[in-house]
Amino acid sequence: MKIDRLDLDGAASPLALVTRILEVVPDLPIPVPLEQLCERFDIASIAELHTAGFEAALITDQAKALGAILVRAGVSPQRRRFSIAHELGHFLMPSHLPPLGGEFLCSSADLAALSKHEHGRHARREAEANQFAAHLLIPPPILEAKLGSHPLDLAEIGRLARTFDVSREAMARACVDQCASAAAVIMVSDGMIQRMYRREGQFPYIETGRGQPVPAGSVFHGCTLSPGLATGMASCEPGVWLAGRSLRTVASLEEQVLFQHNGYAMILLNAELRVAA
Repeated sequence: MKIDRLDLDGAASPLALVTRILEVVPDLPIPVPLEQLCERFDIASIAELHTAGFEAALITDQAKALGAILVRAGVSPQRRRFSIAHELGHFLMPSHLPPLGGEFLCSSADLAALSKHEHGRHARREAEANQFAAHLLIPPPILEAKLGSHPLDLAEIGRLARTFDVSREAMARACVDQCASAAAVIMVSDGMIQRMYRREGQFPYIETGRGQPVPAGSVFHGCTLSPGLATGMASCEPGVWLAGRSLRTVASLEEQVLFQHNGYAMILLNAELRVAA
């Protein structure tokens, strides 16, 4: 693979860095050969991390001449790939200057920060590293080409997760951002909403929020499928999830549920929006 850090000169944001990588390596393999890229970008080693309370770390000098990445032992292969890509993001982004001692120590909360509106320098930096990791492991133009124009379904999300070698949740989040239709994904644990992903400005605001139970009218309730099995796509009253102005923008809503192990589930919502008069 013919690429090095000189090819990235002038690219400073997460998306700009990934865009430059795709320009230099237009036939980038999928799944992305992450450890090979790290080697090309002067990451000297990738090893296990045994420091309690942290998921991953980057060790480097003030000039970022070389770097070493550490990932918590025992994580899933997909989690390991995301952690490596996160630390590579810290290494490649010019604005991410090493703290005293040259160690970026990243917690599980750091690897969950995604919003560009995070408050505080540290939180914004961690969100940028996560955005870089997400774009690198699931390059937007490659995913967009694979998605086509049809509505999302959970089987496709699972298939794409395997293709890109990422977690199902990471792929669901990327698909919601890239799909042509109005879709949202809701992550559930023991009947309570944990996280929600929707593209702002495309899928309307969801009334039921984090920490609240899945609403009574959802397909989620009353299903007895085994873990790993998904329901069919079923019509759902829009008012189950939406209210007020959001409800008025939706002509119809479909819902699909995938049950997972240990009380976890993923809910997909596909909306048909009303055409503005």
